[in-house]
Amino acid sequence: MFTIQLLAILLLSQLLGGLAQRIGQCRVVGEITAGILLGPTFLQPLLQSMGVQSSLFAAEHIGWIGTLAELALVLLMFEVGMHIAPDNGRHSRQENQAALKIAAAGLVLPFIAGTIVAWYAHPVLAPSFDQWSFIVFCGIALAVSALPVMIRIVEDLGISDLPAVAVTLRAAVLTDIAGWLALGAVIVFSAFHHDLKLVALFGFCLLLGVASYVALSLQWVERVLARAKADEYPRHLPWVLCYLLASAWITMHLQLHAGIGALLAGAMISRAPGFASYWDRQIGGFLRIFLLPVFFASAGLKTSLSTAGNALELKWLLIFLVAAFVSKFFGAYLGARRSGFSYQDSTLTGALMNTRGLMELVVLSIGLELQLISPTVYSLLVTVALIVTATTTPLVRRVTQRAPRAFARPAIAEKNFN
Repeated sequence: MFTIQLLAILLLSQLLGGLAQRIGQCRVVGEITAGILLGPTFLQPLLQSMGVQSSLFAAEHIGWIGTLAELALVLLMFEVGMHIAPDNGRHSRQENQAALKIAAAGLVLPFIAGTIVAWYAHPVLAPSFDQWSFIVFCGIALAVSALPVMIRIVEDLGISDLPAVAVTLRAAVLTDIAGWLALGAVIVFSAFHHDLKLVALFGFCLLLGVASYVALSLQWVERVLARAKADEYPRHLPWVLCYLLASAWITMHLQLHAGIGALLAGAMISRAPGFASYWDRQIGGFLRIFLLPVFFASAGLKTSLSTAGNALELKWLLIFLVAAFVSKFFGAYLGARRSGFSYQDSTLTGALMNTRGLMELVVLSIGLELQLISPTVYSLLVTVALIVTATTTPLVRRVTQRAPRAFARPAIAEKNFN
């Protein structure tokens, strides 16, 4: 059963990922769609309509999918951590200020929109779930961006040399950092049932623990790994993997999530020059080709898109969709305009910051696992993530092709970033 399940996941992921690229989409859109198609929304009804009784993805046969999906999440968050590490002042103060304004506006506006929608959705879609944890979590889910997918879109479209894109990517880094810190806070508050004294005590102990962890990690990374030559990385890779898994295990047993520990470990390892490229060559391909399709399948098996026959859920799907797209786009757009971006550059920034895809699925999977959101809301927000991400590549392509001359000059006319 394991072999045929894995064959179905990888085959459909490759087919739909390739199809998405052929029609001008990013590959992750096809891979997420493949995961949803394998779930209870399409595959089971299709087989039943054909008179086929199959237990291919029955609950008792998919335990391994959840295990591999957890491993994929940990490795992915480690990889993201290596990308979101601080840039050590390599960029000008004006660039960093512009990135901060875009990140702030692109985070606050969708967070507010998400909490407002969640306030009204809670009694309808998740009445048995903790209200405040649900509301804040929905705000975070609408606020995050998908940095890995954004980087892939920028590379595929060949626009990485545009000044506006460089600033937008740094804004996405700041957004991801803030989003994960906020998610960690929500998890802690939920775990201690909003007891402020316990939360404060735990937070103080956690702060001391993180400070010790960072100090010890930097000692090892800077004294050993950072000084290693490229041909010595194979000897260090097993120790890095042990360090990664230990970090994930510690945060998991601190009532946080394993992904947060992996993210922190990645940020520490990023201090070793060249290791990210080595990781990409040795582990990155296996992660993207083998493990991520399993992660998408795991997400799809938890997703039940019954909204077509349910007017109430369809209404909330449209509300979440409009709130997610409009608030994120205009938040980033306004932040860009406040930084002196032109109309075209600001539109490009708003379109890129609306990339959700992979990272939102990670956040939603954590929320579902920790029972911060209901399965219904999970399914709705997975659909929102897929639709909004699918709009990014066509919108970015349209903006850059519509006024190519606007991007030939510096992105911010009022300020000299060179």
